[in-house]
Amino acid sequence: MGVSGVVAQRRGRVTESTSDEILMAAYQAGNQDAFGELFDRYAGRVYGFLIRRLGDAATAEDLHQEAFLRLHRARDSYNPERPFRAWLFAIVHNLVNDSLRSRRRAPVTEPLGTTSSPHPAVQTDRAGSINDQSPERIVAARESTRALSRALSALPANEATVLILARFEGLSYDDIGSVIGRSAAAAKQLAYRALKRVRSELVAMGHGEMSR
Repeated sequence: MGVSGVVAQRRGRVTESTSDEILMAAYQAGNQDAFGELFDRYAGRVYGFLIRRLGDAATAEDLHQEAFLRLHRARDSYNPERPFRAWLFAIVHNLVNDSLRSRRRAPVTEPLGTTSSPHPAVQTDRAGSINDQSPERIVAARESTRALSRALSALPANEATVLILARFEGLSYDDIGSVIGRSAAAAKQLAYRALKRVRSELVAMGHGEMSR
């Protein structure tokens, strides 16, 4: 869809089939529904990134809101030729780094799984609702998630970001490279190094290797 199509969507109705890039261009043109659709698509994914990256539910909640505020403030700087997902996660990556610098990496006080309920945006995962799982499976999953969070927290910032985006978000190394300001080859090397370190940490904690 060209510029005329984007302008037409300013007052038009956005749908689930509309691409992220077209939605963001429509939001730049003033379509508030476009922002709502983008939020619905990415709220859970942004929170998932934050909780894996930080291991702290309270901080993840705060930064989750701030991430979309930054998106709003930076909306005019978005280039529709760039994949929206990479642009958004670059915002989130920088937000996390800013937060860690400001608090000097304070000790984790509330790792994932210690809250009474998950964030509303991540009540379900790609496999469906967690409500149909047995209590034993839920406890085991939470223990594994806490272990993964601890392993990720031991990584350098770029390695943690690259691994999360590659393994959990499915971004290409080209897109991941643009998130961290490195080449695709460098991003791939960081992912390999990070995965090796995380597997070693998980084995040391008695949780087995991270799936390949």
